Amino acid sequence: MSKITIQILIKLTALTVLTMLAACSNTAVKQAEATKIIDLSSANLPNVAAEFTTTREGEEHEQEHEEHKPHADKVTWRFWRDSQQITIERPQLGMGELWQRDGQSTIHRKLYHADQRAIEFQDDDLKMLDTTPSWQKLALLLDQKLLAQLTAGDLEWSDGYPIREYQGQVAETEWNIVMRMDIGLPMLIERQHGDFSERTELLNAYALSLAPWRPTPTNGYDVIDFADLGDKEYDPFVIKVQAQMGHDHHH
Repeated sequence: MSKITIQILIKLTALTVLTMLAACSNTAVKQAEATKIIDLSSANLPNVAAEFTTTREGEEHEQEHEEHKPHADKVTWRFWRDSQQITIERPQLGMGELWQRDGQSTIHRKLYHADQRAIEFQDDDLKMLDTTPSWQKLALLLDQKLLAQLTAGDLEWSDGYPIREYQGQVAETEWNIVMRMDIGLPMLIERQHGDFSERTELLNAYALSLAPWRPTPTNGYDVIDFADLGDKEYDPFVIKVQAQMGHDHHH
């Protein structure tokens, strides 16, 4: 092969590389222009529906398995979010959660679809139990205080979606979290504490109005106020539920 031919090939190769780099750059710019990057502290997160799978392994899981049934090693679950209501369902377990807010008040219902019954926690009940999460934590499926303690990576693109990775150790737990920054939901949550590990992956995400599934209707469910559980201590459903919640039914 002559020197001239080699020089021409080198120039063509260089031109091809430059063209590819320019195309990649243009693609990134177009992606950034077309996709809104979410501020995770925003009160106006997009209305979305999503499907996740969570896998647990290790000693902590085994102990939890013994104390809080029903449980499964791998659970697929669904999530719906708008500005006033968040619903989570675990079809394999026949259970769900509903969170609603009205002004500064939060109402929480634990849903038991097989029994068509629910337990409702008013704002005061949640405060008494010291289990009132912030609305933002519910909406993001993560505590922003945790993210703030991890090392945040640069904004990147994966399959056309803007993502940011967070890594680090907090209180002897190793975390690896990847957030989808266009919808404000995790694509991946991995945590490792000793021999226990948990991995949650995003399977599908949709605009809420385009979701292929809807929360199970609960209009006809028998709703029991948490404050009234003590009056129903011999109800088999209440006994079962309190056992799942880690309480003896005489408490």
